[in-house]
This record gives sequence, C-alpha cells and structure tokens, in this order.
Amino acid sequence: MGHGNRMTTLYLIVARAGSKRLPGKNLRTIQGRSLIAYKAIAAQQSRTCTWSVISTDSAEMAAEAQKHGVVLGIKRPPELATDTATTEDVVRHAVAVREAEGYPCDAVMLLEPSSPFVRPADYDAAVALMDQTKADFVMGDVLYLFRWNYLKTRADLYDRPGKVLYYPMVSAQAVDIDTLPDLEHAQRLAEKGWVDLSWIP
Repeated sequence: MGHGNRMTTLYLIVARAGSKRLPGKNLRTIQGRSLIAYKAIAAQQSRTCTWSVISTDSAEMAAEAQKHGVVLGIKRPPELATDTATTEDVVRHAVAVREAEGYPCDAVMLLEPSSPFVRPADYDAAVALMDQTKADFVMGDVLYLFRWNYLKTRADLYDRPGKVLYYPMVSAQAVDIDTLPDLEHAQRLAEKGWVDLSWIP
C-alpha cells in the first residue's frame, strides 16, 4: 500500500448484533443490499481507503462485510458489545489490534451501517480536506473522520476540541436509520432515485 506521503486511513465499519429499536438493523436491506453491504462497497470504491475493517460481535455481520470485499474482521470483546460501550472505545480497540499487527494508521473513517448512503466521493473529499488542512476531526451529518493521535487523547470524540472542520452533506445522502420508518424512508429514496447510488457497482 505504498502511497508515498499520503495519509493512511482505516475505514472502520462498526456493527453490533444488538439493536434495540430496529432488531437485526445492520442486515436489513435496501434494494436487495444489506446496510453493511453499502458500507463495505463504499469502502471498496473509496480511493483514500488504505484498509477496510469491520469491528463486530456477530459472525454473520463479519461474513456479510467480507462478502462485499472487507478483508478483515475484528472480533469485538464482550465488554465492547454492550449498550454502554462507546463508539470511541470500539474504535480504539480496533486500531490497537491493527497497531499490534503492525499496521498503524494516520486517520480513522467511521462507517456506520445506519447511514448507508454516504458516497465514496464524500469519504474521499473528507480525507483530502483533512490532509490539506491538518484538521484533527472532519465531520458531516453522518460522516466522522478523525486522526488517530487525536482520538488517543480524547475521552469523548464529540466534545469538539482540536481543529474540527465541518463537511457539508446533501440531506438524502445523510439519512440515518434508527427505526422502521427511517428504514422505509431510505428504501423509498432509493426506489424513486432520489438519492445518488451511482457508485454502487
């Protein structure tokens, strides 16, 4: 993966088996593809993705991501598979595992299956923005990219210290699925062609 001086970015899909409000959420489908598949495909299509990894406590979800080209699964320890575990804890664990394997990264892109419509071009633009501005954190409505060195020192990702840049997103691309009506809304957007899915092969 020699990119010269380019940032190395870990695209990390985070997917827990338990979802209180919409059971089995991450494997629910929109136009025949699971929410996890959308994230896996986005990582594959992103030019700035150095490695794509899924952190999950579910063998089924790991297999689903791998079916769509995500090479590595990180088995999430039980204490990180609970409702109280924070996203930061999960991310730190995944990156620590990667570092121990000899693959440190400059930045982490969080890929949450609940927001299936973020385009690879959005992810690439966020990485370019971070690279050019040396920001610690680039965030959009459902897009989170942070430098690993910055994350290491934070108790809470969202308390907004450091140099934070906002990345504007089109509302249809920023759908966030938490409930059944959210899922039905997303399915309708896709069916009617009201969301850009031209990046799906």
